[in-house]
This record gives sequence, C-alpha cells and structure tokens, in this order.
Amino acid sequence: IMRFATVILACAVCALPTFALATPGASITQSAAAPATPSASAAASDQNTLVKISTIEGKAANDEFTRNVQVLQNERQEIVKLNTATNEAAAGSDARKALQTQLDAAVKKLETDNQTMAKSYGYSILRNYVRVPEVSQIFVVLTDEEIAKQPAPTDGTAPSKTLKVCSLNDAQANQSFQDTVQKLQQMRQQAITAKDALEKATDASDKAYKQGQFDLIMKQLNEANTEATKAYAFNLNRQYVMSIEKSTLYVQASPE
Repeated sequence: IMRFATVILACAVCALPTFALATPGASITQSAAAPATPSASAAASDQNTLVKISTIEGKAANDEFTRNVQVLQNERQEIVKLNTATNEAAAGSDARKALQTQLDAAVKKLETDNQTMAKSYGYSILRNYVRVPEVSQIFVVLTDEEIAKQPAPTDGTAPSKTLKVCSLNDAQANQSFQDTVQKLQQMRQQAITAKDALEKATDASDKAYKQGQFDLIMKQLNEANTEATKAYAFNLNRQYVMSIEKSTLYVQASPE
C-alpha cells in the first residue's frame, strides 16, 4: 500500500477550500470543492521550509486543480477503507480475494492519477503542500428573493445565484481576508460557548457575571463584523463563494 503524507492546501478560506462555521451562519466555499485546510499564515509560518513549484493561472485551471486534488484524496480514502476491509476478511476466503482485487485496482488508479498531477503541477499526494491564492473574487450567495429581483439575462440563461462583492488582487489581500474571516468565526464560536454557559448558570451572581461576558463578546463580534462588511462586504449572516483566479503552489521541503 502506498504511504500518504498529509496534504496542506492552505488558502484564504481554503480552504477557502470551505470555511464553514460550527453553527448555521456565514461560510465561504471555493468555486470548486476542496478539503478544509489550515490558514496560510499558520501553514507557512516557516517560509524556509517551502519551495515554489508552480503558479496556476485562470479560474478554470484553479477549479480543475482543486477538483483533481479532491479526486486524489477521495481515492486515498477509498484505499484506506478497502485495505481495512481486506484485512478484516477471512484469510483465503473468496471475499478477501475480491476485496484484494478491488484494492489493487484502486492503488493502481491512484498511482496513475498521481503521476498525471505530478506532470501537470509538480504535485504528488506523497508530499506536503501550501497553496496560496494571489487573485480571487468573493461572491455572495443570493437568496431566492434576491435572485427573483435580478434582471433576466438576455441570452435566455437562468439568473445568477451569486453576486460579486469583493476582489482580492494579491497574496497579502487574500491572506488578510482569510485572517478576518477566521477571526470572525472564532469570535462567533466564543459567543456560542458563552451563551451556553449563561443559559446553564443557576446562581444569580454567576449568571450576572456570565451575562457580562456574553455581552462583551457580542459587542466585539458585532464591531468586527461591521469592519468586515466595510472592508470586504462580508457579513456573518450570509453565505459566500470564493473563486480563485491565480494561486501559487509550494511544497514543504524535506530535511534532505
């Protein structure tokens, strides 16, 4: 069985692969599905360990790369499941032989797809990577009511379900946006935790203290949300899509 390293695709809301909140609320999703990832700043804290291997230009190419990475990771997960099932099956049984055949085929397919990714992007599922968006567009997902109010396209197609609200034109802007969104999500989770503690409090003095904590957190959250709205037209109460138009892929250098 192939051994797989952890794949780090750090990007603004790499997820922006998906930056979903722990509870219903704002989330940001890449225009093509991708696994959730840590922030670029956290993943790339030691720049000396990263080596640039490719730049992906254009929305279509970035969407395709994201989809291809997801395919590889899905194939990897399937191999893990098949390997477990094969090992659990009785030795010498027909069931084990059938599972082994499936496992061998899955490993071969992953190896082939991984070789294709290596040729196209210098990417291998056996290495660790950081993907940094450099140019991206942020779209708000429209409600049904908002879609109904959109002018009908002249070409007869259906009205768009999203509306562009922000352009991020360099890596610093993308990182700043990601940091802002993650900070809001962390503050929202703190508010949820504080609210839960407040509702569970029974002692009057303890309840008053927890009410003060909750009110302070909500004040800070609302202020931060207002600033995000001014800077990026981003609001915790809406859903968003991030469309990457240019990104750079870095590999984590080995000790050798």
